[in-house]
Amino acid sequence: MKFDIDDSDIKASKIPHEIFLTNLIVNHVLYFISALGMAKSLPQLVAATPIISIGALGYIMVRGKKIQRSAPWFVRCHWQIAMNRSRILLLTLSALTLLLSTLYAIHLYGDVAFAQIFPMAAIVTIPVMITILALILMESEALHFASSGQLSKGMVERHPPPEQIVQIDKES
Repeated sequence: MKFDIDDSDIKASKIPHEIFLTNLIVNHVLYFISALGMAKSLPQLVAATPIISIGALGYIMVRGKKIQRSAPWFVRCHWQIAMNRSRILLLTLSALTLLLSTLYAIHLYGDVAFAQIFPMAAIVTIPVMITILALILMESEALHFASSGQLSKGMVERHPPPEQIVQIDKES
């Protein structure tokens, strides 16, 4: 659904999506791949990816809570979308951490060779990669929606607009 939203609200509604997309693309894709390339000499570089990600996601969650109290309706809705997707990524990263920690504990205490654990670790990371790619697509669409004054029908049903917001188009 498309609404007549002023430029300052459109600009403010794009911020959470830009932060989230930057975290996904720059941190989880570009930086992580380059860190893996240097993992033999500096393995700590790989650990920076989840730390940076938790910082970005935490910012979205904390700032989003504050914005829910005071921002205009359209901005609140877009921050809510980013907060919901941040929760998804945090849950996915938490599950990955738990599974990788379990595999590492099996390696350490189960006297299992790392060569046997590594393929399982690679398989465990596949759902995370798929989730990240799906979130990139979803956030790209949300950024486009924010830029054009749009919200999904489901979001509008959950958070109806105030009377002064003019709806331009009912499709979407």
